[in-house]
Amino acid sequence: MNALRYVFARTGLLALLCVGLALAGCGGGDPTSAASASTNCAAPTPQDPQGCVYVGITDAPGDFLTYTVNVTSLQLTRADGVVVQMLPNAVSVDFAQYSNLTEFLTGVSMPPGNYTSGSITLNYSGADIEVQDANGNAVQVTPVDQNGNPITANLTLAIDPDIKGVLHVVPGIPRLFNVDFNLAASNIVNLSNNTVTVGPFIDAQVNPAINKLIRMRGPLASVNLGNSSYVIGLRPFYTELNGNGNPYGQMTVYTTSNTVYEINQTGYLGNAGLAALQTAGPTTATVARGTFNFSTDQFVASEVDAGSSVPGGTLDAAHGIVLGISGTSVTLRGATIIRSNQSVVFADDVTVTIGANTKVHEEGDPSGTFAINDISVGQRVLVFGTVSNPNPGSLAMDASNGLVRLEYTRLDATFNGPDGSGTGMLVNVQSFEGRPVSLFNFIGTHSNPASYDVDLNGLSDSGFSANDPVVSYGFVAPFGSAPPDFSAKSVADFATANARLGIYWGLAGTTQPFNSIDPVNGMVPNLTGTPAPVFDNLRRGGVVVALTTLPSSPVIVGNSAGGDFAILQNGSVEVHASFADFVNDLTSRLSAGGTVVGLWSLGGFDSTSNTLTANKIAAVVK
Repeated sequence: MNALRYVFARTGLLALLCVGLALAGCGGGDPTSAASASTNCAAPTPQDPQGCVYVGITDAPGDFLTYTVNVTSLQLTRADGVVVQMLPNAVSVDFAQYSNLTEFLTGVSMPPGNYTSGSITLNYSGADIEVQDANGNAVQVTPVDQNGNPITANLTLAIDPDIKGVLHVVPGIPRLFNVDFNLAASNIVNLSNNTVTVGPFIDAQVNPAINKLIRMRGPLASVNLGNSSYVIGLRPFYTELNGNGNPYGQMTVYTTSNTVYEINQTGYLGNAGLAALQTAGPTTATVARGTFNFSTDQFVASEVDAGSSVPGGTLDAAHGIVLGISGTSVTLRGATIIRSNQSVVFADDVTVTIGANTKVHEEGDPSGTFAINDISVGQRVLVFGTVSNPNPGSLAMDASNGLVRLEYTRLDATFNGPDGSGTGMLVNVQSFEGRPVSLFNFIGTHSNPASYDVDLNGLSDSGFSANDPVVSYGFVAPFGSAPPDFSAKSVADFATANARLGIYWGLAGTTQPFNSIDPVNGMVPNLTGTPAPVFDNLRRGGVVVALTTLPSSPVIVGNSAGGDFAILQNGSVEVHASFADFVNDLTSRLSAGGTVVGLWSLGGFDSTSNTLTANKIAAVVK
């Protein structure tokens, strides 16, 4: 893996975001050469005059409901001084939605060469950062710097990667550049004064092994039935463009016989879906989700939505979780509203009216038959209709002639035991999609969240003991039909992945962050030294415990297969693929007088051995 280091001209969240999007619009090219000698990145070849960069953006999990900022200008500078202006329009980015997802921002051409520096201009006045309080309500927080001053100004920031982080652009070999914005390591929320203190932490990799779902969106350009593919003009996020053209470049989406389609609210499978997409015609809005095949340099879609099945298309849309149902009125929480004019706003609550003419589909099932009784409490949904009341205090949508798509829903719970049927398990629900179970109104569902019956559909619960945290993705049972209450499509415990450990010692840091630190035996955090941590916790879904309540301070070791182990110091982030290299680097910095401000880790936690096996670590050093 390429180790990358970014040095910022100024500190703060803005500096972090500038790197997170510095390559997000790698199009437009050098003003003197790219416009006249561009490459079609939908089908790059070695004979092209320019190379192609496919840029993805993701983030490590944080506790934000929305984290939206605007980026207005991006430039990269080649080693010989040629400047590439990359961003044709301002882009509004909500990083909070990317903890389980990578989005492709661009796939367009750049002049060949080694890109060694750059700059970005950000407008922070329109930022929307919201968190969840102890009662599960959305609270907007003000971003402040480490001195407590609000961050509001326009800033132009420099980007200077070291030699290992140089982006090498050559014709015929697309480069995938993935930017990971670590929300948890970058922000300390203070709900006593509704602020968030920002400290940038990002790492980026060239041609990384992405294990998250990838999303790509944009209007249809053409369909090729012969090679099972179609071409789109990329539109990052919900960017609205004036005029024609593809300033963010074009990308080819490859499909298979198992690709699931929903086009203009009708489901298809395989080639039938691709044919329907061709019939829909050029400029049809599309969204694809899938994976990147590095052996062929192709994006392969597992799901494709198009036309009126795409948010921001012909209908208004709302994403959210069903809090309660009363007759034909459905209350959503955590809603993102995407208007038909492509404006996007986060609104924590919205009331949706459904009716006999409301279509209901289920994600991944193009041929299934569903009705409004399949909508139930705790289910994540995407609703298409018309906003009938735009007032933020009483936001309402009419979907009585629209569509409700049931989407994969995350259930966090603790294990009670088998349900006695031999095919399911009983759990104590902690949250749906991260929102506490206390918010939900289960009247009419016949469900008891303290003894919630999960149909395992052939999956195993043999690895769980009583009170173990467990996470499942699937669909809530139809309203009033419980038990079972939930149909699981995947089940995992936190002994293998997704446990989150965080320790923050304060802005001054500590010179003694570990009781012991060793490349082989791991790191044991010092939780009782001076200064003591401001906070320390272990998060396993909806279960959060202080590290000091564990039998002893936990051991943090690295995944033997490697991972993403990064250190931020003096505005520079260095990434290691090897845990041993990370530990040796961190030890050297401490020996040179560094202090550790915070440590955040993601991996599997074994409660028996009190050990977290990390796939990802972010350490902040002063």
